[in-house]
Amino acid sequence: MGSKSLYNAILVRPGEFMVRRGSVIRNFMLSRLRESIIKTLEKRKHSFKTVNILEDTRIIIYSENISEELLNVIVKIFGISSISPVKVLDYNLDLIIDTLSKFIEEDKPSSINLIVQGEHGYTSGVFKKILASYLVDNYGVRIDLSKPAKTYYVEIRSGKAFVTDTVLKGYGGLPYGVEGCMVSLSSGGVDSALATWYALKRGVRVIIVFINMYPYWTKKAIERFYESLEYIYEWVPWNYLKVYVINEMGSFIAKNVSILPSRLRCLACKANMYRIASLISKSEGCKGIVTGEAIGQVASQTANNLYVLSRLVDEPLYRPLVFKDKLEIIEEARRLGFSNLARDVGACRLKPDKPKTSASEEDLELLRKWLLETNNEVLQMLDHAEVMYYR
Repeated sequence: MGSKSLYNAILVRPGEFMVRRGSVIRNFMLSRLRESIIKTLEKRKHSFKTVNILEDTRIIIYSENISEELLNVIVKIFGISSISPVKVLDYNLDLIIDTLSKFIEEDKPSSINLIVQGEHGYTSGVFKKILASYLVDNYGVRIDLSKPAKTYYVEIRSGKAFVTDTVLKGYGGLPYGVEGCMVSLSSGGVDSALATWYALKRGVRVIIVFINMYPYWTKKAIERFYESLEYIYEWVPWNYLKVYVINEMGSFIAKNVSILPSRLRCLACKANMYRIASLISKSEGCKGIVTGEAIGQVASQTANNLYVLSRLVDEPLYRPLVFKDKLEIIEEARRLGFSNLARDVGACRLKPDKPKTSASEEDLELLRKWLLETNNEVLQMLDHAEVMYYR
C-alpha cells in the first residue's frame, strides 16, 4: 500500500450481482451493500465522512484516516469484489499525471504496468499510452505487462479520477440480508460455524439456535459455542446477532428416548433439533434451516440417515458442507480464522454403542410417532428458551 497521505477515499467494487441482475435489483443490492458498509463502520467505531453510490456501479467511502485496519474491516463485508484506497481527483490529465508521479517517486519501481478503466473520453488505449509515455520519459521506468514491480490503477467515473496502487480482493457473495433470514443450527464446532459463514456470504441474515445438551455435553462444548459466536459476529454488519439457547434438552432426550430402540437415539436427537429449528424458523418468518452436516462424517450423517431425517421436517434444509471432507472444512476455517473451533471438547454421553447408520422406513415412522408424542413438552421448552442479542 502506498503513502496514506495520498489517499482520501476507498473505492468499493461490488460483487457478482452487478452483472447478473436487472437495474432495479442491482440498485437494491447496491443500496443494501451501502447499508452494510455504514453499519460495519459504525459497529467498529471507524470515522468516515460519507458513503456514496457512484454511477450505480461503485461505492465510494470518504474518510480522513485510510488505515490498513479500516481496509481490513471493509474488505470482509459480503457483496464486495474488491476495494482500493484511492486518491480522488477531478478528471484532469495533469492532476492524474501528478498523482501517479508522486506514487512513483515514493515507490521507485524499476518497472510498472498501468490499468485504466471507465469513461475517459479518449479512443481505446490512447489515454493509457499518454500516461505511460510521460512516466517512462520522466522517471526512467519501463512498462512490463507480465511481471511489473508495481501496478497502478486509474478509474474514471462521474467526472472524477480514482488513482491507486492497491487492490484488495474481497470475499464476494451478496449483501447481508438480501436473501431473508434462516435459522442456523449451531453446536459451536467448526462445521456449523463454517456453514453459517457460507449462509452469510450468500446474503442470508442468520439466527443462531444452540441446543444445550448439558450435562451430556461437557462444559467445554458450551464454552466453545459462545466462542463461536464471536467468530460469526465478526462477519455480520449489524451490531447484534440474534441467538436462541435451548436449555434442558439433554435431560429431555435422556428421559424420552427410552421409548425408542437405543440405535435410534442419535437420529431422534437430531430430529428433535430439526423440529426446534423449524419452529423457530416459522416464528421468525425465516426461509429454512442451515446445518453443518457433511455426508458420512458421523453415524447420523450417512446419506441414508440424512435422507430419512430430512423427511421429518417441512422447512427447507440447507447443508453448505454436505460434500466436503473434514480436512477441507478445517483448512477453510483456518483461512477464515476460526479453525480453533475444530478442537476436541468431548463426546456426547448419550451416544449409543451401536448407532443406526442406515435408517429404514420403519425407523422413519417410529421417529415420526416419537416427535408427535413429545411435541407438547418441546413447545413448553421453547417458551422458556433463552433469547439473546450477541454484541
